[in-house]
Amino acid sequence: MRPINVNSCFPLFISALLLISCNETPTSTDEKVAEDTAQVTTVKEVSPVPEYDPAMDGYLTGGKAVKKLGDTLGIKMYEFTAKPGDTWALHTHPDHTAYILQGGKVALYIKEMGRQDTLDFPTGMYIINGPLSDSGKNIGKSTIKMVVTDIYRPRSK
Repeated sequence: MRPINVNSCFPLFISALLLISCNETPTSTDEKVAEDTAQVTTVKEVSPVPEYDPAMDGYLTGGKAVKKLGDTLGIKMYEFTAKPGDTWALHTHPDHTAYILQGGKVALYIKEMGRQDTLDFPTGMYIINGPLSDSGKNIGKSTIKMVVTDIYRPRSK
């Protein structure tokens, strides 16, 4: 009779234990109900991004001041033009950029800050910003033109 090598039997022993543990009989439905008495509470997470409201979309509410350049892949790109004295109503941007093609002076109200500021927008200036709501007036003597890109994308929480 040949001696048994313990090292070669060990993997068989482990395999047998795994098979036995996988074949345990499941608990009955009645036992699960009796054991599961935890209450479930749903917590609504608050997103830092305001919900999209088409009534507040500057691309849609800008009227003649807005010239569509593109609208695809969750990105709206448009040229915004404001002549001296022109005003624009309160509207909401998601993440957005703006590039000033023709600069000027603006009285800009940003709702989240709760105040109006007088700002110079020099030609060539760019803005990269998160969501906000704003309104304004061209208080300068020159026409202001800018390319605005609104980026509608999911945000991490």
